[in-house]
This record gives sequence, C-alpha cells and structure tokens, in this order.
Amino acid sequence: MDLSSFYSQFRDETAENMRVYAQGLVALETLAADGSERRATIDAVFRAIHTVKGSARLLGFEDIGKVAHTCEHILGAVREERRTLDRTLIDDLLRGGDAIVELVAAAAEGRSATLDAAALAATLGRGLVKEPPAERGAPAEPAEPPAPSAETRTGEHNPQSKIAKSKIREQTVRVRVDRLDKLLNLAGELTVERQGHAAHLEVLEELAELVAQQQRALLALESELHRLRFSQSQRETLDQHLHQLLNGGERAGRLAKAQLERFGQYAAHSALLVEGLEQEVMAVRLLPISTLFAHLPRAVRELAHDLGREVTLVLEGETTELDRKVIEALADPLTHLMRNALDHGIEPPGEREQLGKPRAGTLTIGAQSLGSSARVTIHDDGRGMEPQHLRDAAVRKGLLSADAAHALSDHEALELVFAPGFSTAALITDVSGRGVGMDVVRTNISELGGQIQLESQPGQGTTVILLLPLTLMTTRVLLVEAAGQLFGLPAAGCRGTAWVRPEKLRSVDGRAMFEHGGVIAPVVWLGALLELEAVRPIDGGTASLQQRLPALLLGTAKRPVALVVDRMVDEREVVIKPLGALLEQQRRYGGAIQLGDGRVALLLNPATLEQHARSAATPVAAQATITRRHRLLVTDDSFATRELIRSILHSAGYEVETAVDGLDALDKLQAGNYDLVVSDVEMPRVDGFTLTSRIRGELGMTEFPVIIMTSLASEEHRRRGLEAGAQAYIVKSQFNQSSLLDTIRQLLGS
Repeated sequence: MDLSSFYSQFRDETAENMRVYAQGLVALETLAADGSERRATIDAVFRAIHTVKGSARLLGFEDIGKVAHTCEHILGAVREERRTLDRTLIDDLLRGGDAIVELVAAAAEGRSATLDAAALAATLGRGLVKEPPAERGAPAEPAEPPAPSAETRTGEHNPQSKIAKSKIREQTVRVRVDRLDKLLNLAGELTVERQGHAAHLEVLEELAELVAQQQRALLALESELHRLRFSQSQRETLDQHLHQLLNGGERAGRLAKAQLERFGQYAAHSALLVEGLEQEVMAVRLLPISTLFAHLPRAVRELAHDLGREVTLVLEGETTELDRKVIEALADPLTHLMRNALDHGIEPPGEREQLGKPRAGTLTIGAQSLGSSARVTIHDDGRGMEPQHLRDAAVRKGLLSADAAHALSDHEALELVFAPGFSTAALITDVSGRGVGMDVVRTNISELGGQIQLESQPGQGTTVILLLPLTLMTTRVLLVEAAGQLFGLPAAGCRGTAWVRPEKLRSVDGRAMFEHGGVIAPVVWLGALLELEAVRPIDGGTASLQQRLPALLLGTAKRPVALVVDRMVDEREVVIKPLGALLEQQRRYGGAIQLGDGRVALLLNPATLEQHARSAATPVAAQATITRRHRLLVTDDSFATRELIRSILHSAGYEVETAVDGLDALDKLQAGNYDLVVSDVEMPRVDGFTLTSRIRGELGMTEFPVIIMTSLASEEHRRRGLEAGAQAYIVKSQFNQSSLLDTIRQLLGS
C-alpha cells in the first residue's frame, strides 16, 4: 500500500502534537510538584509524544519513532516518579522535540535529514537513571493494544452505532493553502464585480430618468404646437410624428423601468450571495491567534535565561481569530516586541528587588476582537521609557540636533523609537541594539493595513498596541488623483484629510508648512513626491496654490505630514493585486487595484510615503565630500577565523587588515589609521577585553568603534564587554553575516 498520501496529514498532526508537547514542558517548570494540574500536564505531554511515536512507526519513519520513543520513555519515568523533571531534563526533552520537528519536515518533503537520530536518542537524558530500553522487548515500552478495543469490536457488530457516531462527529477535510488563496482571490473579484453592478445600476437609473425627461419634453412640445396654426394636412402630419415619438418614449420608459427593477433585484440578490461567500471564505481562513502564541512560552523561557531575567508570561485572548496571512505576517513583529520587552523593559531580578518590585517581571500578551479589526497588546511591567533618555539617544545617534530634540514633547520623544537606526542599547548584541527593530515593526504593521501605538510610564512599564484587520481579503482604500493619475492609499494608514488653503501655507526655512489642529505639519505634493511633476515652490510665504486642495494626513497626531493631492475621488473596498517579481523589492507601492469600471490604480505604501515625505520636506545643503573606503582591523588568534571575517568585510567593500592578538592590534592602531576594530576575546598576550580597555585608556580613543566577536555567550561576559567600552558584542555560535555588516554600517554611520 502506498502510504505517501498520508505524509502531509502526518506532518500536520505531528505539528499540533509537538505544540502541545513543548507548551506542556515549559508549563511544567512553574507548576507545583504535588498539584493535580501538573499530573494532567504530564499526561498530556506523554500522550502527545506517544501519538507521534505510533504514527511514525506505522508510516515507517524509524528515526522519528526512535527519538519519540526515547522522549516517551523519559516522560514515563517522570510520570512514575522515578525521575525528577528539572531544567536540564526539560532542555533535553525540548531538544528531542526540535529534532522530531526537523525529521518530520524532512520525511514529508522526501529529503534526507541532517541530524543523527540514533546518536541524539542515545544522549537524551543520559546519566540520570538507566538508559532507555532497546527498541524490541523493552519492559518499559508502553503496551499497545494487539487487537481492536471493546468499543471498536462493538461497532463492528453494530453498524448503527457507527452511523450514530459519524453523525455526531464534525466532518473535516484538508485543503491546500494555495487553493484557499485562489478561493480568496475569486471572492475578492466578486466583491469588485459587485461594485461594478452598483455602477451599472446607477447608469440604468440615469437612463430611466433621461427617458422620463424626454417624455416630458415631448408632451410640452405637443402642447406648444397645438397653440400654433397649421393647415389640416400639416396638423395631421405633426400629430402622426408626435404620437410615434410619444408611443416610442412610453415603451422606452417602460423597458427602462422594468430593466432597472429587474437588475436592481439581481444586484441585491447577488450582493447577498457575495456577502455570504465573503463571510464563509473569511471563516475558512481564520485561525485562532493561539497558533501564533504557541511558540512564545518557550521563546520567553530561553531568552529570559540567556539575559538573566525572571519572567512570568501571561497570554490572554488566545481564541481571538485572525486571517491566516495576518497571523503569518505578525510573527516577526511580535518576536521583535517580545525581545525588546525582555532586553530593554524588564529589569534583572536584583534591580527589581531594589526597586521594591517582585523578582520576576510580568510580560502580558493579549488579543481581542473589535468588530472588523483586532487589538493585540504587549505589556511589560519593567523600567518603562524615559523621554529625555530617548532624546539623548537620538542626538547621540545623529538622528536629531540637540535643539530639535529639546523641542520634542514627551509623546513625540516616544515616537523616536520608530526611527530607522534608533536604539537605546549601550551595547549592540545578537538580541538587540542594532536599530533595526521598531521601524521594521511599524513598516510591517502598516503593510498589513494596521496601526501601532506606544504607551510608556517610567518605572511602571511599556505597552505596545497593534490594531490589525481581521482579514486581508479586501482592503478599504482612499482613491486620490495626483498629476493626472489615480492612486489608492489604505484607509487605515491615513489619519484623516484636510483642506490646504493658500493663506494657511507658510515657508519655514524653505519648507512648506501647514497648521492643522494646533500642530504644524510639513506639506509635500504627492505628484512631486512620486516624481510625476515638478515641485511646487513656496516663495515669500505665498503658495503656488490658486485654490484650496485636499491633503492626506499621515504620521501621528503629534507629528503629521500633509500630502497634497489634486482631487479626492472615492473611498471603497478593493482587492489588492501583487505587482509581481519584477517590482517586489521596491517599497513605494504595495500592489495594484482594479476598479469596477475597469480602471487600474497603484496602491501607495503609507509608511514609505511618510518617510520620503519627511525627507523631501527637510532642506539639505549639498556639500562636495571626498569619500574613502573605511579601514577595518580584524583581531583573532585563529587564522581560519581571521581570514573568514577578512573575506566577508573585503567583499563588502572595506579595506581590511588583520592582527594575531591584542598586543599586535595595539601596535597597529598606534602606527596606522583605522575606523573600526573587530576583536576576539580569548587571545594570548592581550585578550579582547583588555584590548578594548587600552584603546579607551592608553590610546585615548574614547569614541572609536570596537566590536567584540567571541564564543563567550554568558550575560557576565556581555557585561564585561560593556564595561571595557565595546559598542557591540556578537556571539560566534549565533554569527550572521548580514548582522555583522549591519552593525558595522551602523557604528560607522554609513
């Protein structure tokens, strides 16, 4: 029998079982040893891994079965209280679960796995008690029923019981995701078609009214002609023609009225059907947000351990449903926010005790439905954000001048965290500090048609609020016209509209400014921003506008940008079409819109527009500068490591030299001119920490960029790197080429 048709089902079933397995293991760390909930959780974890083992063996996946059997055997000993479930053992069991997930993916895709299942099974839980029994004849192997159960046997002799049970069970079918996506697109097309029906209905109404007007005009003409004198033959001829016209008009009016009524009924019935189809398709695509929350307990557990934090994770609203694509797109932003909360927000246990707080911080992640949208909140009870600290960081990073930073309100200072390249971290690490987090989060949320809000109180904590659409099947957009072309803008990305009048415009340092709601906003013409027309100047405070024009308000309530358009066209539900592979790298347009009348409009990306608008509104003094290649020094006592890093940096366009240890690096720094040092820690003569300290002290290079790249991953070593004066700390086991290059570019300001 060909079992390959069951592989996809096995993969999906195993994914759910491994989710239960991992969540249960993480929960067991905090459950009381003698509680009933702990026993129930152990049983649930045991059942999940037992199911995976049985299915794997049935389908012939021996490696999966071997790892699952070992994990099951360990859990059996825990359940019988022959083993203690401590952190080390939980780490081993989670490692076994990760291996199963990888093996299942490889098996379902028909490729070879990269890990040795037998070697892994032999090391899991090793040395705590006796080894797991052999695969055959093992006394601890849970008994598997050799024959059908009593329930099954009864069913075999009683067909009616099978029928009754089948009626009770809800039938399900597995559908490929790409087919669901096609169904979604077709439902969206019907939504556009419904708008076309509405347009046709308006035309028919206009046509019926024109026929009625024509008929009234003919009757008026007949009345006027009867007042005039004509010969008998002329009168008869005129009456004959008038009667023909009136009769034709009457028939045309009846036909127009009948078609209007008939098409109106058809359009209304079609609208009901399309609306029902939309709801059903949306229901099929909706998933509980618990599928996204599933990985959080383990991720928080491991990151808290790495950072030396104690954290209690609280998940709320796990049954809230969102579109599958919204959930997929939300995974990375939620991970960014979780890592920021643990690294920047929640304090170390000792510091929390000194502040009178519990040793363990609380991270609360919740979701709730709000009509056609959903609200996701991420709250930590940590140190919060100090607005002045944010202003200072922006000045230090070169994002704002000291005067501009001082002029910011506290709310505006909080918005600085969304600026590209902004970070308050004193040390760049693999966890945070590279300034590529919150700006990416806002961009991703904006591209989903959502919004992000930030609230923070120093000493009390920070709350990030994500407002998201429940579905991406259709999007509400504003249609505008600029430079003779039609564009769409997601309604969720626009704060509102305003009329820009010539008398309200003024020039400030060469920039067009507009006052709205007590706030001064820079003004940018959309056509000029999209490079479709020349920039409209502001001379002497007098605008080139001859009349009022509508403007879209982007950004925040405290920092808006006014985007002037030629005409506001409409607001409607549309289906977004992708632009294709050729244009997928650009960020200005998010797709194309096909309207009911056949016209096509490009969809603008509000986040990108806002960034470009602020840049366009800022005067830039052009200066001729002589550029040179940055010169970097790589310090490591391993020849292989030195050459690898040198090759990476040289390929990225840097001039690179190497040093064999810290003393060699100090000699070269004294003799030559370098822009940055990448250094190992454990080296002969002078180690990396000492090298960094001597760069700061002996050489007096207090602002010189130093990146420590080492295999030492503990929080203590990171602290030593910070105390020595390093600006970045990269762990070799988590080395990523792009992260290294991003860190160098940030430190060099390039």
